Amino acid sequence: MTATCILFAAALALSLALTPVSGWLGRRFGILAIPQARTVHTTPMPRSGGLALFLTFFACLALACLVLPRSVTAILYGHSLRFVYAGACLIFAVGFADDKWTLPSKLKLLAQIVAACVACAGGARIAFFSLPGDFVIHFDILSYAVTVFWFVLLINAINLIDGLDGLAAGVVFFATAVQAALAAMRGEAHTAALFAVMAGATLGFLRYNFNPASLFLGDGGSYFLGYMLAALSVSGSVKSQIGATLLMPVIALGVPLLDTITAPLRRFMRGRDMFEPDKRHVHHKLLSRGWSQRQVVLFLYGITIFLALSALVLVNLRNAPAGLFLLTVGAALVLLVRKAGYFSYFAVDKILGWLRDVSDDTGIARERRTFLNHQIEISQAADVDTLWLHVTEALEHLRFDMAEMVLSGAGAATCRLRPDPPGEDVATAYRWRRDGGAAVDRELLCSPAVMKLELPLLGKDGRVLGALWLVKDLAEDPLNEFTLRRVENLRRTVTAALDALVPAS
Repeated sequence: MTATCILFAAALALSLALTPVSGWLGRRFGILAIPQARTVHTTPMPRSGGLALFLTFFACLALACLVLPRSVTAILYGHSLRFVYAGACLIFAVGFADDKWTLPSKLKLLAQIVAACVACAGGARIAFFSLPGDFVIHFDILSYAVTVFWFVLLINAINLIDGLDGLAAGVVFFATAVQAALAAMRGEAHTAALFAVMAGATLGFLRYNFNPASLFLGDGGSYFLGYMLAALSVSGSVKSQIGATLLMPVIALGVPLLDTITAPLRRFMRGRDMFEPDKRHVHHKLLSRGWSQRQVVLFLYGITIFLALSALVLVNLRNAPAGLFLLTVGAALVLLVRKAGYFSYFAVDKILGWLRDVSDDTGIARERRTFLNHQIEISQAADVDTLWLHVTEALEHLRFDMAEMVLSGAGAATCRLRPDPPGEDVATAYRWRRDGGAAVDRELLCSPAVMKLELPLLGKDGRVLGALWLVKDLAEDPLNEFTLRRVENLRRTVTAALDALVPAS
């Protein structure tokens, strides 16, 4: 425990000394965060703070051999952790390069996967998940995929919350401090030492990163912290504790992890690129409610502290009490974040509406399949009269009140949407009125509650085939959410069929 405290103090002192230097280097070499629409800072700021964390960690790793027993340092410099360190160097280098040159998102994701695979190759792998009460899940051949997902999830979780002064570094500090305490309680001196170094480094960095910040963490720093959290949670656990060890960062980082998982889903449901940055994360939502940066950061600090301490209690509980406690904490987290307005995109009515759209587009919905049958019959009509018969059946299905189709070449401009005028030749006009539908007369046609659609029927090469007029009284029968989509499908089907039936003049 004494050696762990020494390493924590050394990391704190080194971070305090190196962070201003990394800020100077950021300004000197143009590694700056330029204000954009999705950022909250208004002046260019160095985003090279991750360099101080990276150098502090490895400097303290070298110092560990002087203060830790030989048996512990043998693990710190052992085969498995050497692979972890190699992956950390790779992910920091890619993140730091992105801070300078802005790399493509796909390249950064590939680097995250490769870094995770490096750690996996050294044995830092989630082979199974266990909880008290003999609850065990073995991943077998999925072990690599699960582990890579774990790394990518934590890396991006830390990166996503790095949007306010001190937020990401503070959250990582509380999470690593509790992890260090848990490792010390379990007697894992090497894991406690590594987490203590990370806690000291982030605490020293916070001296300069807390609002108002003088420099930012940058992708190099956030990637490095997320990677090390993921790696140490896997490689530092003894076999009987792997479930509890993984639960620690999951619960302690509950808000950023929830943000990371829901952000792509939110963008997907809004029809946007799933990996496109935006200003709709938890901290942005709180800012939009009038909170200051400090208020938001302190509020999320409080949540993180509560969740971290809850995780510490949880891993010391057993069976039913643990499950009940976890359920209570999870429900409180969801309720809290929902109160911040973050789940407005996932309201039940929006999700059900999206599912209805998907079922309609894929043809799963029965109503869509029924209308498709009408389209097939129209397209297979042998003559115009048969075509019109099937068109009226489709319009009956859509509950239109009246329709008229006039072909070009003979009376196409005589449509009145009323009974035939005396003595008028409208031989090429096809008229229909739904049985039991609204009485279509001049007064009704002028009503603002009546929808009147005029659809041009244009064949290949822009050939004018005629026109189709549709009338529906919305006061008597409201419009279905898919009606207009069906009307366009009907127009295309009728046009294609008429193009084949009506010879070119």
